[in-house]
Amino acid sequence: MRILVVSQITSRMIGGVPAETASLVRGLHERGHDVGLATDLPLPGAEAAEHFAITVPTGTSLPAELRGVVDIFRPDFIHVMDLGPRGVLRSRRILESRPWVFTCHSVPPHERSVPYWHSSDFLQGLARDVRYGVKALAWRWMFVRGVVPQVIVHSDFVRRAVIGCGHPASRTAVIGIADGSVGGPLSRNDVPACGPAPSIVTVGGIAHTKGYHDALYALAKVVRRYPALRYSIVGEARDDSYVDFLRSEIARLGLEAHVEIHVSLPGLAKAALLDQADLYLQPSHEEGFCLSYIEAAMVVPRLVGTATGAIAAMSEGDPHARVVAPRRPGQLAAAIEALLVTPVDRDAMLKRRAVLADRFGKERYLDAHEALYASICGHYPVFSS
Repeated sequence: MRILVVSQITSRMIGGVPAETASLVRGLHERGHDVGLATDLPLPGAEAAEHFAITVPTGTSLPAELRGVVDIFRPDFIHVMDLGPRGVLRSRRILESRPWVFTCHSVPPHERSVPYWHSSDFLQGLARDVRYGVKALAWRWMFVRGVVPQVIVHSDFVRRAVIGCGHPASRTAVIGIADGSVGGPLSRNDVPACGPAPSIVTVGGIAHTKGYHDALYALAKVVRRYPALRYSIVGEARDDSYVDFLRSEIARLGLEAHVEIHVSLPGLAKAALLDQADLYLQPSHEEGFCLSYIEAAMVVPRLVGTATGAIAAMSEGDPHARVVAPRRPGQLAAAIEALLVTPVDRDAMLKRRAVLADRFGKERYLDAHEALYASICGHYPVFSS
């Protein structure tokens, strides 16, 4: 099959949608498909695809650009990995010329934030509802009108949001993102309970919805028991005002000796931090899936996350993982302290890897996509009406 993948997310972005796109391209190519990729720049890790340049951010030129790509590549199927309602509506005729599917990573205003108002989750939420109100209505209109024939989401959290916007449940498929780190060597044997200097790490774009401020409030309690605790925040700065807020909170809470913010840390340095961490913390308010959490689960023995995205599904049945409600620093602190006093043997890590490989393995991810592609092709053009 000739499959064209389309994304409006810049290939310069680290992690997130580009990381999944590259993984999908590689997997489809390995299974014998010819893959085209329409993005702004060639995507690292997706060299197997034939690249076609489109303008990002997308605008009025998008339909003509996609028409040119379709005329040259002649795909059998189009997979829209990321495109907003305006782009979908502008390009509807081109998309409907082939069987196509739309991956929805989140529905606005989820995973969006606004500058400032960081000291109050309520005011932040109110401000972003105003800021993204029109965009949220556009997404709802797109789903209610049935413009999209089939939606792929990566968690029940997003599935509920999509169905809540009016898209049929029967045309909303949950496919967890495949984790590519399963199977690497384990660097540690048995992991004892922690002494006074545990290392805790969080990885993710630095923005209000990632809940880093909740982590700080939690660790202000934990540090009383672990006076040499170290916490590393690793990620791209997606909101400079939030980075400034975190630095001011670190100072206000007296955590300067305990917390470091690493902006755009190189991959090897990030891997080294994770490899040495005693506990991985994901305090997010909202997630579409949370690739960072599953990647950390392969190397970090203890996990604490919030009940958003697919974090609960990743943690289910794991004795060394705790999931708490978002925006609950007290619950985060209690979960962290409970896990730090618990030793972990290597057998536990091997079992976790096996479970996650079964739930979120690459082959299952590709199987699900191929099956969905075949189903949509079998119903085409009924879905695109």
